[in-house]
Amino acid sequence: TASADKTVKLWSVDGQLLHSLQGHKDWVTDVRFSPDGKTIATASADKTVKLWSVDGQLLHSLQGHKYWVTDVKFSPDGKTIATASLDKTVKLWSVDGQLLNTLSGHKDWVYEVRFSPDGKTIATASRDNTVKLWSVDGQLLNTLSGHKSWVNDVRFSPDRKTIATASADKTVKLWSVDGQLLNTLSGYKSEVTEVRFSPDGKTIASASLDNTVKLWSVDGQLLNTLSGHKSWVNDVRFSP
Repeated sequence: TASADKTVKLWSVDGQLLHSLQGHKDWVTDVRFSPDGKTIATASADKTVKLWSVDGQLLHSLQGHKYWVTDVKFSPDGKTIATASLDKTVKLWSVDGQLLNTLSGHKDWVYEVRFSPDGKTIATASRDNTVKLWSVDGQLLNTLSGHKSWVNDVRFSPDRKTIATASADKTVKLWSVDGQLLNTLSGYKSEVTEVRFSPDGKTIASASLDNTVKLWSVDGQLLNTLSGHKSWVNDVRFSP
């Protein structure tokens, strides 16, 4: 769990506190486990990402961003770490803390970074209303333009053939990996905060500040609206 109290806490599934990771000097904005479960990455408003062992030892501090780090992800093979920042860049690092590349091109804050399932493509979502696709060696492959406000989230489908983007313009857009707009999912009354594919890739779930979650088929048909929350829905997940 990541907190504005500047710490990350590790808990057992029965609720016992195992470790408190202390070292960040500002809010912790994101936390991730590596694919092998042996390393934890934490992103912070203090402009750093820290890598920890699961027993709470600080391994590395990744320094280079000039503003808040909003998101951190491990590549599927666990060998690369991607960090997104309000400094308009994404940085790629080795797991021993070496800076490998800086992805520059967005004109505003970068909210989200995502590896494709095969680890060969990186998607970045930005307040500049676009999503950019990059190769892992830092080459810009495509820019997905079409949203009328900032993009909060981006996801690859499990088969890597479709990309879903969630935006403050009250829509979710579906794209092919070569950048063609396939569909626009409309009907929200407010900003869309998060979008997810089901594990089989057949259903899309989206969370919104209109207090609902919507379920869609991948061809854009609205399947259901989950109502009951009394305020913003910030995140949504499918069970495995």
